Amino acid sequence: MSGPGLLPPGRQLAITWSIPDEFGGMTAAMFRRSAAFARLAGAEVDVLTFDGRPGHPAVRARLAERGEPADGVRVLNLYERLRTEPVVPGEVGVEPDVAGLEDVDGSAVRETAADGSAKVEVSSPDGRTLVAHLRADGSLAVLDERARPERPKRLLTAFDADGRPVRQWRSARACYADWIAEVAGDGDAFAIVDSKTAADFMAHVRLPRLVTLHVVHNAHLAAPGGPIGPLRESRAEVLSHPERFDATVFLTERQRADAATLLGAPENFAVVPNPAARPDTPVTDPVADDAARDPASAVVVAALTARKRIDHAIRAVALARDRGPQVQLHVVGDGPLAEELRDVAREEGVADAVEFAGHRPDGAAAFDEASVALLTSTSEGAPLVLLEAMGRGCIPIAYDIEYGPADVIEHGVNGFLVPAGQVWALAGTIARVARMPSTERVALREAARATAARFDEASVVARWGEVERAAAERHRATWSSTELPAELERVRLRRPRGRLGVRLRLGGVPDGARVTVDLRTRRTDAVLRRSATAASGRVGFRLSPAETELLSGSGAILLTVLVEAHGARVTLDAGDIRPDTRTLVRRVAGRLRPRRG
Repeated sequence: MSGPGLLPPGRQLAITWSIPDEFGGMTAAMFRRSAAFARLAGAEVDVLTFDGRPGHPAVRARLAERGEPADGVRVLNLYERLRTEPVVPGEVGVEPDVAGLEDVDGSAVRETAADGSAKVEVSSPDGRTLVAHLRADGSLAVLDERARPERPKRLLTAFDADGRPVRQWRSARACYADWIAEVAGDGDAFAIVDSKTAADFMAHVRLPRLVTLHVVHNAHLAAPGGPIGPLRESRAEVLSHPERFDATVFLTERQRADAATLLGAPENFAVVPNPAARPDTPVTDPVADDAARDPASAVVVAALTARKRIDHAIRAVALARDRGPQVQLHVVGDGPLAEELRDVAREEGVADAVEFAGHRPDGAAAFDEASVALLTSTSEGAPLVLLEAMGRGCIPIAYDIEYGPADVIEHGVNGFLVPAGQVWALAGTIARVARMPSTERVALREAARATAARFDEASVVARWGEVERAAAERHRATWSSTELPAELERVRLRRPRGRLGVRLRLGGVPDGARVTVDLRTRRTDAVLRRSATAASGRVGFRLSPAETELLSGSGAILLTVLVEAHGARVTLDAGDIRPDTRTLVRRVAGRLRPRRG
């Protein structure tokens, strides 16, 4: 399945904040999706980045060493564009503070790239920060004034090669939106937003023919045990306003369902999994493949960060070796905990059994040799590394976390799920695979490969086409609609017996309108949304005990109502409301009590 019809016509953009030198799963998934769009659908993809570090040619050189990007995919950067190409002149209404760049006290921080381009940051005594983006010849391309004492608080000014200011933006978002509009052109365009940092500003970029889709690459809750719970701080602002994107895409149905339960089942939620890469050399003799692998060999491919819990894998290997199999662990990846993890290996007495290979561009190749792949993270979205391992016949042993492992691993059939955090159980499973007969391991490897094959690129690209078309319809309906003449006539929040009830009376709302009630607490930043259908201008529902508990203990609740009908939308702010905790008897008694005076 391939061809231009897989995706809707229009420019394809992938939006991320930056391309780290040693990028991980999210960026790898973005590049793989973009390559599949280009190869299978014939769609050229522009990857837009917004970080201000100089020397973007060096970024492209490092990517080329990893074989990225694929043909038909370009990586572009905002500040490289402003440094190297003329800027269309526009309004310059504020005198830029070029004189403030003078490094009076020697505190300026300068970053110079190999191509001569540079970034200079100067902090002033009054709290302002000036960031200058310089061309390779040393001329000023962009001056970014932050924390200005007067409005606008942030001002970006572009300069021509002769040092004349030619254009200004009164916020970073305005500058970003201008560039996105320039790249997107006059026709239809689709912007898939991968980075949560980029999602913060993309939620506010609205262009007539730009369809925006936000991909959630990791768990959305602050702690496991959902679906009702606080959102992660880094995701709360974006996910608690899902209507700001034309589609919000999750990698698994389980996460979509949990997020929908918390956030009122938005109609723009969708599921598109990551595609699994096909191995370069398909296995033709599964028995010989198993025989070529050391049954006691294990591999971890991950960034060495706290969230990945690589120390659990090391301790599990130590425990497994105590049970007999002399397990060897290969750790592929780098990060801030590298030295600490080496210390763990020494403390556990397995320094000789744990190899730290560092970051490798071809890290997935380690799955061709190891018997098992370990995943010990605290949370994930849908770990691409599992599909990488399974596609290469490496048996996955993963903590049963939110989200991902349980969506692809059928315990005992194509891999193993272990209760999250239970190192003893992890060790036991590693030892079990090492000891089991070859015939059983062969069956597991073949089942793992079959599972990965279900996530083939053609099917995933076709699914993206379906989601993009639905998002485009939603975008057109919202963009062309008029505002509803709705008004909030009455709001009641009652909690007489431990369960919060919400009752609304709305004016100007047609029957069948979708009404989403947004409930937030200021003290804890908890968010809960509930959606219902309006009938005779009325909407009402009661929350469960768990939902009520999420919003309790903080006094007043900030209530906002989103009404949608026939493509039109309006937001109504009810302000802070304190729930009425009186029982019906007490409320009636209060009405009957005679007034004094």
